[in-house]
Amino acid sequence: KIWCFGPETSGANLLVDTTKAVQYLNEIKDSVVAAFQWATKEGVLSDENMRGVRFNIYDVTLHADAIHRGGGQIIPTARRCLYACVLTAQPAIMEPIYLV
Repeated sequence: KIWCFGPETSGANLLVDTTKAVQYLNEIKDSVVAAFQWATKEGVLSDENMRGVRFNIYDVTLHADAIHRGGGQIIPTARRCLYACVLTAQPAIMEPIYLV
C-alpha cells in the first residue's frame, strides 16, 4: 500500500505501508505523511531534496491514549526515524553532471 510520493506529493520517493493489523494506524497516517514530506524536502545530509528513496513501514507501536497520538508527537518522531533510516543506509552525495 503506497501512502504517498515525496517531496510535494510528486517526487521520486515512496512511503509504503507493509504492516499487518496495526491498531490506530489510520489515525496517524496524515502525521506520518507530513513527516515524510518534510524529511524528503529537507534531506538529512545537505538539506536538499532526497531522490530515489523508498521507506517501508514494517511495524508501529502506539500509545493507547489518543492524546499521545497527535501530530505534535508523531511528526517530529517520524521525521527523526526517517532520518535515522537514511543514515543507517550509508547515503552518498552525488555530483551533478551536465551535458553541454
